[in-house]
Amino acid sequence: MSKWAITALALAMSVSAGAVLAEAEQATIDSVKTLWEGQHKALDDHDIDGVLATYTDSEDIMLMGTGPGEHWVGKAEVKDAYAHFMEGFDAHTMEVKCGDGAGSTQGDVTWITGVCNFTDKKADQPRNFVTNVSAVLVKQGDDWRFHTMHFSHLTGDDQAGSQAATK
Repeated sequence: MSKWAITALALAMSVSAGAVLAEAEQATIDSVKTLWEGQHKALDDHDIDGVLATYTDSEDIMLMGTGPGEHWVGKAEVKDAYAHFMEGFDAHTMEVKCGDGAGSTQGDVTWITGVCNFTDKKADQPRNFVTNVSAVLVKQGDDWRFHTMHFSHLTGDDQAGSQAATK
């Protein structure tokens, strides 16, 4: 599986915000859950503008992957990364199930983590892998938006021995 395909799926998190943000107020949990779901839908739809709308307006947004070179800073680089990610899987084939996670909120900053199982298809070939995800969100007006997102996953034959999301 290509780096871009794996990365694309890793970004499509639809984390169960109730488990991930146990310390936050219910309104924050609901808002972040809606944001995760919106990002997942936009990525699955191959809607770059929709994915970017889940990020803050800041010019220093950041997306990080597992290995060297998987580091994108600023809207132009992040947009370009998503354009490549979307080439790695067919639209409307992605499914995400997340389990273990944690998170907290301090004022206008929220951070979350999760372990997610991803599946998708490319040319009718199914794929499945587990990804660890973490993100920092900031309050923008009345809404939460991603500022920084990081994902990591095993590739190649190492995937078979990885721990799946447990919930």
